[in-house]
Amino acid sequence: MSSFAAIVSLAVLIAPVLAVPTVDLLIDHGAQSSGDINLRTVLAGVSKRKGQTFHFGSTFDVGDPNQTFNNDVFSAFFNHVVAENGCKWDATEPTQGNHVLTSCTGVENFANTMGITFRGHNTFWHEQLPNWLPGGIGASQLVNTIIPQHVTAEISGLGASVTSWDVANEVVGDGVTNGMTALQCVQNKKVWPTVTSDGSNTPLVTDLSFLHSAFSAAFKAASPNTRLALNDFNTGANDAKTACEIAVLKDIQANTGIPFSNLAIGFQSHIQETFFPSKAALTQTFATLAGMGVEALITELDIKLSSTTQADLRFQAAIWGDILDVCLFASNCNEFINWNTRDDVSFLGVAAAGTLFDKNGSPKPAAFEVAARLNRFANGGAELCATALGTGSCRVS
Repeated sequence: MSSFAAIVSLAVLIAPVLAVPTVDLLIDHGAQSSGDINLRTVLAGVSKRKGQTFHFGSTFDVGDPNQTFNNDVFSAFFNHVVAENGCKWDATEPTQGNHVLTSCTGVENFANTMGITFRGHNTFWHEQLPNWLPGGIGASQLVNTIIPQHVTAEISGLGASVTSWDVANEVVGDGVTNGMTALQCVQNKKVWPTVTSDGSNTPLVTDLSFLHSAFSAAFKAASPNTRLALNDFNTGANDAKTACEIAVLKDIQANTGIPFSNLAIGFQSHIQETFFPSKAALTQTFATLAGMGVEALITELDIKLSSTTQADLRFQAAIWGDILDVCLFASNCNEFINWNTRDDVSFLGVAAAGTLFDKNGSPKPAAFEVAARLNRFANGGAELCATALGTGSCRVS
């Protein structure tokens, strides 16, 4: 999860949609559009067609409100869960060397109780750090001791059943340009640990050894079946930042020897109805990664609205459905996280209406549309056109 201030920089990356188009949806043609939604059997059908488990989930932290709703939605709608905050560095190593994993294992225990799968988020991020970091720790100690010890303790402590880990979160800058090297892509971020945290922009770790250290430790600690991800926002389109993510992943692979088949790129997908990657561009990006043997994950999808008119809610449903379709029909996309379960707990705020369920826990048009897309896929249906383009370009009937 990133700050909204960072997310709005999508404007420089992705062509804008200037008006809400009229869209044609599966829920207009006989698919369920009211009542309770139960996807457990449907998700089993999706997994059967894909040939492996399709993980469709959302966030949960121990102590979250709306526990009855959480129990219901993770029983009937989602089959996958990730901790929103419970596995981050401030929660899991509050003092140096004191690895307290209870808030993280608590979410994994919730997954086990609900009979669903669990993914890890995240072992390294420049935000939500414990008070002892960054401190006065030098580059050598950070790369050779602090990072590998933390990553090892967290990943080994959660066990072998974790589907994927966001090993490094948000390391590429938004000011990148085409043709940059992997190091330049990361240095463009201008945050710790490539520079000190005192605002002086003094260089600290002057190469990508901190990423090599984190991924090497993760690979040693994780199950062979766990994907190790580079996770970021403002990605997926045919642009410089997406190219940078791929360049950084290639650098990690070349310097650690981790097979591409163990690696992934996480596409956070904190988007808005005015700025989002086109279905065609996202499809091409996923295909590029598939050609490398790299998994593509949708890790934090929400769609901020400017208003909650029926037209806006339907447009949100079209965008959500298109992104889901990209993942469903990609051979290398098998995890799809919808960030926050409902609007009243969304980090975007209630007014943004960015999740699948409203502030009262009722499913919105997007929830019914994604259920319809999952149903269609499970029953052998063909991929739809890009519904977010509007009825002038795409009709599903």
